[in-house]
Amino acid sequence: MKLFSKFFISSFFILLFCFAANAQKEWLGSYTFDEDGGKTAGGSAIFISHQIDIAESDDGLIATIQSNGYQTSRDLICTTKTEGARLLIYFDSYGENNMFEPYQKGDLLLTLERKTAGNKTDILTYWGKFQPSVPKNEKTGKVYFQKAVTKE
Repeated sequence: MKLFSKFFISSFFILLFCFAANAQKEWLGSYTFDEDGGKTAGGSAIFISHQIDIAESDDGLIATIQSNGYQTSRDLICTTKTEGARLLIYFDSYGENNMFEPYQKGDLLLTLERKTAGNKTDILTYWGKFQPSVPKNEKTGKVYFQKAVTKE
């Protein structure tokens, strides 16, 4: 009976590890969010494009965030942590093409959450220190980032 109990507990932890590893792999890829803030008084377009790239490293998942457009140039290197259906993205350092430096190592920039209803999965964004540029996009817990379709 003890042997069966040990086998059951070992199997449980192996399955748990496999599910956790699979949950991380679901996040791999690129996610985009474009902001359209209309035009300035002078007629210039206010458009900012954000991209999050999530990849595997020896220490788990890592992310880069790049934002470019009207008065914007962010290049952020990040660490991540998965908690169930959520991916928490933390600031680690600045990339070469960064304009301003408002973040400190360990700042929670944003959280992405997978929410499935029926056959459709949405990615909700919960803003942290990383905020959208256009005020109408500041509401947290809404769909902003979309997973980019990759051609294989």
